[in-house]
Amino acid sequence: MSTTKSEKYDDAKLYKEPFSISQLIMGLLFGTYFLTVQTIELSLSTYVLQENKLDLYRDYLIFKGQAPIWKWWQLVSTIIIPLSIITAVRDLFQIFTRKSTTRRNLIDIVTALQLFGVLYTVFTGVLPLDNKLIQEASKHNVYKLNFLHWIVFLLNILGWFIPIFRYQDWKNDERLHPKKKIE
Repeated sequence: MSTTKSEKYDDAKLYKEPFSISQLIMGLLFGTYFLTVQTIELSLSTYVLQENKLDLYRDYLIFKGQAPIWKWWQLVSTIIIPLSIITAVRDLFQIFTRKSTTRRNLIDIVTALQLFGVLYTVFTGVLPLDNKLIQEASKHNVYKLNFLHWIVFLLNILGWFIPIFRYQDWKNDERLHPKKKIE
């Protein structure tokens, strides 16, 4: 019994889209970028706490807001945020509407938790504390900021590994890559 091209296409629409090598590369590229930026932020806040140089962090925040190239690069890199939100919400919605492996569904849930955890921490914690520190540097606020940077740093490490997990799941999906029968 042969299947037609239309039947194969209809069957493929029932499943979540496979994770390609280009998605793996882009995920690792963006993950590396955000992890590097977060490593710098965490390193600086830790250094400022250890050396008690609160004005250094304040000066860094002022510089970061006024740096000619950096502020435009940050603006361009924020385009990734809405695209990531749309993708995460789509993948969560597809848990209920499309077929996939249990591992893929868990990866999609972890991806959404990681993304929304980073965004929540940055927008409700880090950015307001940055603004407070620009006005007045206090050790208590730098300590809280350092703690939040640790949270974002750990979530970014997880985010760096997620594309690898998704790619591994795709490579191990027997529906997409059937194992050859040994006779």
